[in-house]
Amino acid sequence: MARGKFPAGISSLSFALLRFFCFFLVCPSRISCETGGAKSNVIKVAHLQPNNPNIINEPQVLEMCYHDMKERRILPDQINFQVITMESCNRLSGVEHGAFLHYLRNASVYFGPGCNNEMNVIGRLASRWNVPIIAHLSGDDALSDRTIFDTLGSVALTSATEMARATLTLLQLYGWKQIGLVKASINFERLSLHSLKNFLKDSQIEINVEIELDPYMTADEIIATGKLKLLRNRARIIIVEMGMDLHSSRNFMIAAHRSHMKTNDYVYLIPWLAHMHDHYPWEATNIEKQETKAAFDDTIVITAHGYDKKFIEEFEHRFNKVTGIISSYYATLSYMSLYDALFLYGLAVRDAVEESRNQNIFLDGRYIWKKMTARQFIGVTGQVLMNNKAIRVPSYATYHVKNGTMRIVVELTARLSDKHKCALSENDCSEHVAHETMSHYWGSYDGYMPSDMPKCGFDGNLCDYTNIYITIGVLAFLAVSIPLGYLLYVKEKERMLYDMTWRIPREQIRLLEERGMKSGSLHSKTLSHDSSSLGGSLGSAAKANARLSAKQAMSNGVKCAYKRYSQMRSLSFNKNELSRLKELKLTENENLNKFYGISFNQQNEFIVLWLLCQRGSLEDILFNEELKISRNFQVSFAKDVVKGLFFLHSSNLRYHGFLCLQNCLVDSNWNVKLTNFVTEEIIGDKLRHNEMKHISASELIKEKKAKEAAKKMKNGGGGTAKGTAADAEGADEDDSEAAGAKRRKRQAAAERKRMEHSESESRTDEEEMANERMRDRTNIKRYMQQAPEIIREFISTKNLPQGCQAADMYSLGMVLYQILFKLEPFYERNLPPSKILQKIALASEDDQIIRPSFPNQQQIAASEEAYNLQLLSALEACWLELPEMRPNIKRVKAIVNANLKSTGSGSLVDQMMKMMEDYTTNLEQLVKERTVLLEEAQQQADRLLKNMLPASVADDLKAGRSVPPLLYLGATVLFSDIRGFTRMASSSTPLQVVNFLNDLFSGFDAIIAKHDAYKVETIGDAYMIVSGVPRENGNSHVQHIGDIALKMRSFVTNFKVTHRPDDIMMVRIGFHSGSVAAGVVGLAAPRYCLFGDTVNMASRMESSGVANKIQISESSSNLLKCFYHHFIVMERGKIDIKGKGECTTFFLEGKEQTVPLMSNIGAARKK
Repeated sequence: MARGKFPAGISSLSFALLRFFCFFLVCPSRISCETGGAKSNVIKVAHLQPNNPNIINEPQVLEMCYHDMKERRILPDQINFQVITMESCNRLSGVEHGAFLHYLRNASVYFGPGCNNEMNVIGRLASRWNVPIIAHLSGDDALSDRTIFDTLGSVALTSATEMARATLTLLQLYGWKQIGLVKASINFERLSLHSLKNFLKDSQIEINVEIELDPYMTADEIIATGKLKLLRNRARIIIVEMGMDLHSSRNFMIAAHRSHMKTNDYVYLIPWLAHMHDHYPWEATNIEKQETKAAFDDTIVITAHGYDKKFIEEFEHRFNKVTGIISSYYATLSYMSLYDALFLYGLAVRDAVEESRNQNIFLDGRYIWKKMTARQFIGVTGQVLMNNKAIRVPSYATYHVKNGTMRIVVELTARLSDKHKCALSENDCSEHVAHETMSHYWGSYDGYMPSDMPKCGFDGNLCDYTNIYITIGVLAFLAVSIPLGYLLYVKEKERMLYDMTWRIPREQIRLLEERGMKSGSLHSKTLSHDSSSLGGSLGSAAKANARLSAKQAMSNGVKCAYKRYSQMRSLSFNKNELSRLKELKLTENENLNKFYGISFNQQNEFIVLWLLCQRGSLEDILFNEELKISRNFQVSFAKDVVKGLFFLHSSNLRYHGFLCLQNCLVDSNWNVKLTNFVTEEIIGDKLRHNEMKHISASELIKEKKAKEAAKKMKNGGGGTAKGTAADAEGADEDDSEAAGAKRRKRQAAAERKRMEHSESESRTDEEEMANERMRDRTNIKRYMQQAPEIIREFISTKNLPQGCQAADMYSLGMVLYQILFKLEPFYERNLPPSKILQKIALASEDDQIIRPSFPNQQQIAASEEAYNLQLLSALEACWLELPEMRPNIKRVKAIVNANLKSTGSGSLVDQMMKMMEDYTTNLEQLVKERTVLLEEAQQQADRLLKNMLPASVADDLKAGRSVPPLLYLGATVLFSDIRGFTRMASSSTPLQVVNFLNDLFSGFDAIIAKHDAYKVETIGDAYMIVSGVPRENGNSHVQHIGDIALKMRSFVTNFKVTHRPDDIMMVRIGFHSGSVAAGVVGLAAPRYCLFGDTVNMASRMESSGVANKIQISESSSNLLKCFYHHFIVMERGKIDIKGKGECTTFFLEGKEQTVPLMSNIGAARKK
């Protein structure tokens, strides 16, 4: 298009308007008179509404924006708007109406039209008339030519130039230097590729292939053209420019999907300029919905931030509340842009009037236009950043489409360049800064984005294939040798499998006498059978003297614990059982008990042997009231159990199957070892199939009696000889009286011996029967610790079902509960274990589900602290009813390690020895006092750390997590400085200076504690504060800093220096709002530091300020005026800022009571 000339397409329009213009040319005095007679306090707003029934409510939007600006005092009281709406975009009616509004209605500003052809004409006329015109829908790049359109501004989000700039920034972020381009051949005048190609050329990014497609082609027609093959052979990074809306690319993406060009090696970038639909292409209700969804998978979409759903929903709600109108999705987007357009004009008029002190300055269009350049504000579409051409520079978001969901992966934030760079080239006055919000999101094996070229090049000439041929030969050899070797390996493995290295001959096992042994479960000893509650059982167990004997055996000099069953018939094992037993025999870990072996098919016995742990089970130790276990032991026990189960779940055994406190043994070194895994499942299967059975108490009694009878028979000969000798002796003594007395005495002694033996046998039988009852109760208690699904199957089938990892996690929660609190599960319910089992099994609804309750602080020992909430939440997660919802062992292990810390030194054996030594020398109280001191010191250290660093950052550092530096887009930084501090310090002692600063800064700290802000640091008398970092708080950061600044100034004004009470203290305060980067700097004495231009500007606000004044920047002033207009802000004027040149600054004077914005709007509607 030639500069200064109309496009060829509108030449007929010029003739159509010739008569209309001639009428005004013959009467110039009339025009001048009417223009000069315009009222100075009424701005006539010419609104050229598009002839589109979908957006007929634009006048109501202008009215709503006007009332908002009045409520927020953006417009001076003397300035009023009169909106005149006329039709446009209907056979060039907008041009005729635009001229009418200028010559007959003296319009001072134009909004619209929304079509490019009419905007092109009226924009030129507006320049001739010196009237500002603001586009909110037109995004034609030609409108940015300021030699022609020098009064035109645009807030449209559809700028092809800025989209091209954002696309280039993304390409540079990933280092892509060559691309492919897909473009539409027709009906694509608004999305010009000219800007994109120029940017690519200037950045030396090569377009390897460029294909042109009819946008109305179907997917099969696109494939039939054969152009996709050309794209496949020349590009991996493909920019799809098929139209302004995402739906325009649908057929092409389906064609690429059908052509198998949607692998992780290809990246498709789709610039999404205009949102024409309220749904995504893959959300359509047609038969190709699933295919479309798959076609858009792993696609990169770039779109403006103003299209965020949160902005749209908020505006829809406000517009409906104010006008009662429900608008469509497309109309809402148009209304939001129009709202921001009028808001921009209102800000420009306000600034122009304040600067010129002329109420009629709005008649100077170029002056108003200049006030619309190089500025930014928060509109209903988010941040509105205007460049030096008064064209909006949107911020963009890059989305990754996966399974129909769009996730932001890169933020492309717009910002204005420095003046020097802008002076060199006006096209460089703005730029986009890329910030990755997600990494490793791509579908490749490492999550990284692919290269822009295959490893061997598109032609394959970058690789040497000699090694490949060699590799093929080697692979052919291996293809023959590996199967043969594998076959031999499988045969050998099968042979080893049936070798049964874990089998132990019965003659190598010697069962030891159980009487007098003290190992076993001390907690479940001789429970009171009349007790109807678990609490009563615990009380009697603690006082019991009898011991349930552990069943021990010796095999080849190794002491083992055994379980013995009676075989009903000869046993055999299937292949899975043999494999698991072989794996069990080979499994070794410091927290797993060693499986010794099995004896079967001999003497009709089935005996399982595990290595004996001398200290018994965890139940024996935790619930022994005579043994005081410290928190360190509990921590060690809990970690050992978790480590043992973690190893099991990671091994080929996969799960425990019957985890409970009784199956957690403690060895001589106080290490916890899990036992009875795998074997319990095999035993349960054999019992279920009646291949063997438990040995009852009566059978054990009969067995003992048979052994004793055999022993007597063995010694029977000796007893007869003695009796004969005694009789002979009696015969020799004749019938003397002495001999008779001896015989009677011997007979009485023998009778007493027989009675004692009989009583002993009776007691032994009773003890055996009692032991059997105790074993039954103990087994019930073990089942109480199993998952609900295990309990239900056990109750219904009376057999132990196959275990799984989810069931293990439930049992782990029960075991950890008992270790940490030294309480039995469900202790508070006072019900027999069998009743509790029934309740667990019958629970089918949420209100019937029962789980253990955590004790309150009064139930925990006074010397112990409550456990971390995260740890308790992990236990509750283990007890979830649905197995698939329970956490895995890896997550629980991480939580336990993070929240359970041992405070002791040395091994557990050393700690146990010290504990016993302290116990015997009556020094327990000293240990408690030292523990309290240590915990207090830890708490003080935690408080000190959180005073030095933000609480969230301190918690991350304590937990061992890294704290990466972050960019915060919205924050306010404040600096303060005491006037005359140097003079006062020079005439005071150092101690007096320190005391003075401590008193002053303590007051400042108390003020900050009441607001959402963080003290960054103090240097001498300088004090630095930030809000919005590290916890983002929207726009309220400027409000918090404003309140703090006012309170600091008031505090200093009333502050009295102790050693100089007559001195009047004055303070300089300055703050600025913008984006900052924040992170932890240093390893030794780490500091949380802020970086960025915002920090420098805030420092300049303080250093160039006035005593007892709060100087703020223009950005902070704009935020206060836009969102918190109850603050009183006065313009100071332009001052020279170091490194910035002349800048307009403001003074924050105070606050006044106002009604919130939304309340004002509601009140306006009622009026």
